[in-house]
Amino acid sequence: MINFACAKSIRPDGLRGVLPAFAATVRLGRVPTFAAPFLLSAAAMVAIPARPAFAACVQSGSTVSCDGASTTGFGTGVENNLTVTVQSNASITIGPAQPAINVADGNTVLNSGSITIGDFSAGMQGVRNNTFTNAGTITIGSTSWGMVGFTDNNVLTNTGTITSTGVNTIGIYAAGTGNTVSNSGAITLTGALSTGIWASDINTILNSGTITVGGSNGAHSAGVILTMNNNFTNTGSITAAGTSSTGVLVAGDGNSVTNSGTIVATGTHGFGVRIDGNGNTLVNTGTIKGGSNGHSLFSPGTTGNVITNNGTLDGAMFFLGAGTSNSLTNNGLITITDAAMVLGQGNIAFGGAFTQTAQGTLALRVDNAGNSDGLLANSAQLGGTLRAVLQPGLYGSSTTYTNVVQSGTSVAGQFSSVISSSAFFTAAATYSTNSVDLTLTRQGFGAVAGETANQRAVGNALEAGYSPSLTGATATFYSQLLQAGSVRVLDQLSGEGTSGTQNTAFAAGSMFGRTMDDQMDAWRTGHRGEAAGSGALGYASERPVTSVFNALKAPPLVEPQWHAWASGFGAGQSLSGDAAVGSASFSDRVAGGSIGVDHLLNPDLLVGIAAGGSSATFSVDDRATSGRLDGAHVGGYAMQRFGAAYVSAQLAYSHFNNSTTRTITGIGADEIAKGSFGSDQLGGRLEIGRTYDFSQVSMTPFAAVQAARLWQAAYTETSTAGTAPGVLGLSYTSRFVSSLPVFLGTKFDGRFNVGNGMMWMPFANVAWVHEFSPTRDVTASLITLQAPAFTVEGARAASDAGRVELGSRLALNRWSELSARFTGEFSSAGQSYAGMGALKVSW
Repeated sequence: MINFACAKSIRPDGLRGVLPAFAATVRLGRVPTFAAPFLLSAAAMVAIPARPAFAACVQSGSTVSCDGASTTGFGTGVENNLTVTVQSNASITIGPAQPAINVADGNTVLNSGSITIGDFSAGMQGVRNNTFTNAGTITIGSTSWGMVGFTDNNVLTNTGTITSTGVNTIGIYAAGTGNTVSNSGAITLTGALSTGIWASDINTILNSGTITVGGSNGAHSAGVILTMNNNFTNTGSITAAGTSSTGVLVAGDGNSVTNSGTIVATGTHGFGVRIDGNGNTLVNTGTIKGGSNGHSLFSPGTTGNVITNNGTLDGAMFFLGAGTSNSLTNNGLITITDAAMVLGQGNIAFGGAFTQTAQGTLALRVDNAGNSDGLLANSAQLGGTLRAVLQPGLYGSSTTYTNVVQSGTSVAGQFSSVISSSAFFTAAATYSTNSVDLTLTRQGFGAVAGETANQRAVGNALEAGYSPSLTGATATFYSQLLQAGSVRVLDQLSGEGTSGTQNTAFAAGSMFGRTMDDQMDAWRTGHRGEAAGSGALGYASERPVTSVFNALKAPPLVEPQWHAWASGFGAGQSLSGDAAVGSASFSDRVAGGSIGVDHLLNPDLLVGIAAGGSSATFSVDDRATSGRLDGAHVGGYAMQRFGAAYVSAQLAYSHFNNSTTRTITGIGADEIAKGSFGSDQLGGRLEIGRTYDFSQVSMTPFAAVQAARLWQAAYTETSTAGTAPGVLGLSYTSRFVSSLPVFLGTKFDGRFNVGNGMMWMPFANVAWVHEFSPTRDVTASLITLQAPAFTVEGARAASDAGRVELGSRLALNRWSELSARFTGEFSSAGQSYAGMGALKVSW
């Protein structure tokens, strides 16, 4: 039986003492010290000399208006039922022991300007039934307060700012009962022994703004202090920044605290919420967090407190109490993220009845030596999730942690799920009468259920290099890897996104090849640029008819023998990843141009050469990978006509300078890995077709095969983590990648004489495309590890797609021609778009 009954006045350091309900001082080592900030009586404050208002504050009947700059305020502490306004242009600066606004009962005071007071004073003060609003700024000295209502039924509202660097200060103080305090502005008090809001008895306090107390010199401060029977709601932010400071101090009995915002202690030994009284209620749907070596919840020994956590309690817990009169119900998350807090089985100690529902999670830190956090309670009703949070280190195949839950009575219920923060461990709980043990079992990096093929490839390579006895940088790497909460971290390591260089290179080479195809198609359609009425437009040069009258006829038109052309292009494609393989979606953009010249070797044979350049970028967003390819291209082409049939062929060589950039996250510090390498591509296309002429429109069924081979050189990335060298870069082997699409389709060409020797020739092409070699992959290994290489796949090319081309040519005359085309390719794997324009001259 764990008995907290005699621990009411025991502190963490073994000293004794209980914080009095009000205005007492406690100094107990790590326990914060709270001093009554001066608590001058109303009569004493009224006795403080106050100068009558002169030019700054002018009274007219029951109305007082303060304008301009002044060193005097208003009131002697006896004024009733007045409306006092400090205008936005007013600036009141008061010395020590002189309130800026000092009234009695039933007054309405609004500050829209600036009030600055010295030590031992107040910005606004009154006795009862007053409404004080600060919409401007109030700056206070040491042992001072911003606004105070001495007795009952005051309404104290801050929508502006209340600041101080002095010690022993209070932002807003409700000293009596029935007061309402509301802060939607900012209260910032950085001195020691400071309090953002202090409420005495039976008051209502609302914070939707920010309260910040303490700092480097601001120890023993509190965001909010509640004495007796107060109702406090926080939807804003409360930060206790000083050493041994507290977000919310519940100093007495019968208070109700509701938090849906944040209550955070950032200072050493800081408390999120400290409860020193009995019969209080705390409902948390936000975040309550303790400071370094501090506590999310703390009590020196109380009874009858009811705590419900629907949000997050972050930090150790030291809540003493007798029996089960205190209760903590966890419907949210209880965890410790403070790295300074040493693992210990009593880190979450609750003197009372602990209940975790199906919605709750108890997260306990564990390490590779068998140490862990633990829950210690007078009684424990279990449910929901137990989560083991792995700390850095190298782990064996199995580790058992005893007594992660201990109860003074029999443990009731069981956790519905037991999980690990690491994707590479399974967890299980073992139950005994008064305790629960936890066992972690490590899974191989490539043996986690649900891994993709890519993840398994990387994981199996990493598993081959793992051992709990590793040292140095390798040990650090594996320790950080074991912290990963998802196997997606293997995707970050894989370098899969760099395979985007392959799809992009094939796209750039294909666009260059299309510029040559465009010229052969233009010749195939048979334009000779005749003037209107000079002759028919045919697919071959006109042959003279053998006749005795040949000598009497004009000679046939001579088809140009040479053609020079220039073409520009732009394209973009996007491809989806494959869920089973584990590849990510890919996109690229290509732009470039080419020039060429071709010649008729005979009326039915055209041959040509071309050269060009391209610049392309690609992105694999899910892998935080991008790259650039700059290419140079040369090629040759030829078309042979056999009456209405034809055969065309082209061959092209391309060289690319590639650069890649990857951002690697999830394993220690973020790293940026960059690579640079060269690649060469040889590609060709063979097409056959036959044209059927229907007056001004022709139809050409065709079939084509297009083959390309890409050689990528080996290279090693350089990786940096900030300004330091990185350890997650990859070394890639040289790679040969192929592309082999075939095309079956039909081309439609029109011919329309538009006069003045010009001919307009629109066209549309449709085709089915099947890619026989869609795989794009890379083989790599981590530079810093003695682990084998792995192969992973990137986004594949579409296996089957529909292709549509629309365009037209405009023959300006028999010597020159303009053309443009738009191409779209659509499939279940993605889509691509391309545009091209060209100018050709002939002679």
